[in-house]
Amino acid sequence: MKSEKYELFEHTADTGLYIYGTDAQGLFGAAAEALMAQLTDPGRIEPAEERKIKLKEGSPEELLRSWMTELLYLYTSEGWLCAEAAFESLTKKCLVAVVRGEKAEEGRHEITGEVKAVTWHRLKIERLEAEGTLKATVILDV
Repeated sequence: MKSEKYELFEHTADTGLYIYGTDAQGLFGAAAEALMAQLTDPGRIEPAEERKIKLKEGSPEELLRSWMTELLYLYTSEGWLCAEAAFESLTKKCLVAVVRGEKAEEGRHEITGEVKAVTWHRLKIERLEAEGTLKATVILDV
């Protein structure tokens, strides 16, 4: 499965994602969408409620993993799905975002998958000079 923002790749017993963005905000926004797509149809999630997320880590890769882990935590602990993210600030080590979404609703949000964790395995962010984009490699424990 491939979209312009992300594509799946095969990984033994897990799900691999290549995530793309023209800049850090695009990459982190695409990561949120890619994660939600592993749970349900992101197009059916309404931006009804707002949450604020603040994160600080030691590297861009750690920040991306924490970002995706925080979104996964909101789903596993509250059933909350992210429809969109707006970044108030995003540097290599810090993030402040307002995420909009809603609680999963039976009958409207068909939960099609389970994600246990965002792993450290093969986690990487790189710049693709030829395309002028950023690419992240992320493995999800499913």
